[in-house]
Amino acid sequence: MRKIVYICFFILLFLGFNGAFAQDLKTNVGTNKEMDSVRKKLDAGKDSVVFTAKYIKFTKLALSKDSIILLPLDTSTVNIQNYSPLLQPLHPTISNGNMGLSARPLLYEPSKRIGYDEGYHSLDYYALTPEDIIFYQARTPFTSLYFVSAGQKEQIFRAIHTQNIKPNWNVGLNFNRADSKGFYARQRGDNLNVALFSWYQSPSKRYNMWASAIFNTMRAYENGSVVEEDIFADNYTKIARDAEAVKLSSSRNMYKKNILFLKQSYYVGRIDSSSKASSVLPTNKITYTVQLDNNSYDFYKNEVDTYNVLPPGVADATFTNDSTHVQHLKNEFIYSFFLRAKNSAVIKNELKIDAGIRHDHYNQRFMGIKTDGNNYLTTDYSYQNITILGAAGYRFTSNIDFNLDVQQILQGENGGDYLYEARSNIQLGNKIGRIELGAYAQNQSPSALFQNFQGNHYQWINNDLKNTKVNNLSFNYINDKYGFTAGAKYYLTSNYLYFTLDDSNGTNAILPKQETSDISLIRIDVAKKWSFGKFRMENYVAYQKTDKNAILRTPEFYTYNSIYFRNTFVKVLKADIGIDVRYNSEYENYLYSPATAQFYIDEKNPVSFTSKPIVDVFLKANLKRANLFVKYDFVNQGLFQKGYYTVNRYPMQDALLKFGVYWNFYD
Repeated sequence: MRKIVYICFFILLFLGFNGAFAQDLKTNVGTNKEMDSVRKKLDAGKDSVVFTAKYIKFTKLALSKDSIILLPLDTSTVNIQNYSPLLQPLHPTISNGNMGLSARPLLYEPSKRIGYDEGYHSLDYYALTPEDIIFYQARTPFTSLYFVSAGQKEQIFRAIHTQNIKPNWNVGLNFNRADSKGFYARQRGDNLNVALFSWYQSPSKRYNMWASAIFNTMRAYENGSVVEEDIFADNYTKIARDAEAVKLSSSRNMYKKNILFLKQSYYVGRIDSSSKASSVLPTNKITYTVQLDNNSYDFYKNEVDTYNVLPPGVADATFTNDSTHVQHLKNEFIYSFFLRAKNSAVIKNELKIDAGIRHDHYNQRFMGIKTDGNNYLTTDYSYQNITILGAAGYRFTSNIDFNLDVQQILQGENGGDYLYEARSNIQLGNKIGRIELGAYAQNQSPSALFQNFQGNHYQWINNDLKNTKVNNLSFNYINDKYGFTAGAKYYLTSNYLYFTLDDSNGTNAILPKQETSDISLIRIDVAKKWSFGKFRMENYVAYQKTDKNAILRTPEFYTYNSIYFRNTFVKVLKADIGIDVRYNSEYENYLYSPATAQFYIDEKNPVSFTSKPIVDVFLKANLKRANLFVKYDFVNQGLFQKGYYTVNRYPMQDALLKFGVYWNFYD
């Protein structure tokens, strides 16, 4: 009966709304596929924006490495129903229940970081970085307002305002606020992101300056999981979700990441231009970047740990205030030069060389163990790294190119770390598609968290750990005309690092551990878009196989499928009505430690959960400058399952009705 009421309410919302659109807090623009599709529109002389949005163009740091690529605003409704960074179709996650809490990738996605790393990444999904900032060229002031509501369970508000104070100088402000209270006691994620940004370009277009000041505060309230073994079992008597007993009642993690960023570039010598994109193509370029990060990672607890979620406190059984502070100053200088034919309508036989150097300085302070009174034991570390940067690219024709990137730490705390990467793109034709080939070799030092930790509940000092090495080969075939993508990746990982349960002393202690033997993993991805009249279907399948699944825990099979009906109502309301279905095969899951915000495994007693499809129903629509979505998550709850977990004893959200609206203003 409840399902019928929700479905009727969903239909009424569809008939009555005049709304707008929603998108991720962290806008992921600039991937190869997205860039290619937008370039195709630009090359054809078409503007996907209907109204005065055509006066607003934008770029990102990833689109300004060579020449500056300007893109139009994306006012489509593609994927707007999946607004959460944890529910992206191609990058699924596991989490502690809802947005704002700790999460990690479901599929194997090794990072390409080298050098010093703090090791705290479970809340990275909610932080803004300089690479996320969008820089605009706005002939008129531009404002966007964004709001998502799921009653008292989840609310998101975002505002962007930007305008040109001069024809070649833009300034703007980002404000993001997300509060997800969840269904269970203290299952709350509370995030705030504020960013000031500016882009200046000289009248001659030779000089560019990108600047941003970013302030991130992420609070993840820790409940230590629910007390009951399995609240979704058939023989369990259901009670109100917020009445379920949890193991911790006054604990939380709070991360702060504040960033000051400045990047300047200057074109030296002759400047060419592209006839298609009307963009400036430099022949010599100097780039200087300076960045200051001030980060803190704090775990707070002020209660008796009745259920032994954590090992006993070293200095205090009730109160814990572990805190890690890291300051980072980066200076980077790069010189680039391009060799290409003069006055050529088609760019071919173009050679590009980058040569640069980067200096990183880190100060880390750890404050954790209470010694006496109000005094705390503090430990300070200071690190420096000098890294050489190199890149070479050769474009044989407009259809074939080859690129090589090199990062090598020559001197410092992490001397010997490197990342070598090669890529090639081969355009076979508009109908045949294109091929992307890639390979990289990575040698990464263990993060600081794995090397040293001196908290009230966990302590390990000067671990003798080896560098983790990853070798990768990848192949992708992409056909935009037929909406088809297929690819394969192979990873060979040596000295893999992870956290594991250490119950030698009878407590829930965890320890860093390193797998000495190599781990092989192959991954195959296939995606296809279909059209049958007014019906659309989007399918994505990922298959993974590893020889160390007991260590590298990830499902063999994951799929995301979206089926919807597209129509225009009353001549102006363009709408999609459909369902999203997500599923992954059963595998041995992770556990979670609140004091370190790390996911770990139990090698002796692994836990697996029955896996069933999760179905969401949605409506998304476009009306002039505004877009909207209405979504009912987990509509099949109660049909085959009462609920589900992705992390042991941390239940995911119940069925939930959500509404999102996004509105653009151009004056």
